[in-house]
Amino acid sequence: MNNVRKRAGITAGVVLAGIGLAFPAVAFAEDHSKPATAAEARPHAGKGAELREEHRKELAEALAKDLGVPVDKVTGSLDKFRAAQGEERREERKDRKDERAGERPDAAARQQKLADRLDQAVKDGKLTRAQADAVIAAAKAGVLPGPGGGPRHQER
Repeated sequence: MNNVRKRAGITAGVVLAGIGLAFPAVAFAEDHSKPATAAEARPHAGKGAELREEHRKELAEALAKDLGVPVDKVTGSLDKFRAAQGEERREERKDRKDERAGERPDAAARQQKLADRLDQAVKDGKLTRAQADAVIAAAKAGVLPGPGGGPRHQER
């Protein structure tokens, strides 16, 4: 019985080692050649990306026809415009993130808000005064986790 367990354990180990060596080898065997089409060059290739690429091509062709310029020139201009828009959006997101970081209340305001909520819980009979005092002491000592637990924990 003991030999059977040993053999089963060794066999399982060999199988796991084989799998562990086989899968990385498959990952390293990828073809790193350049994609053939523009739709394949996009990192988010899929049905939506193909449709977007098709619409962009149709737009460039229509603009080129209306303006009387080559399609390549219109496509280049549209690509430059999209790149500039992307850069502006990144800057706007960064600015908004910086603004939100400045709105965070200081520790004293958070502790006061916690004390107010605990006082209300004591009045409602959900906590005793001793329990509320213990939570306040833990908050002042830094034992409680960060400033919040996400949207489901905010006041309604």
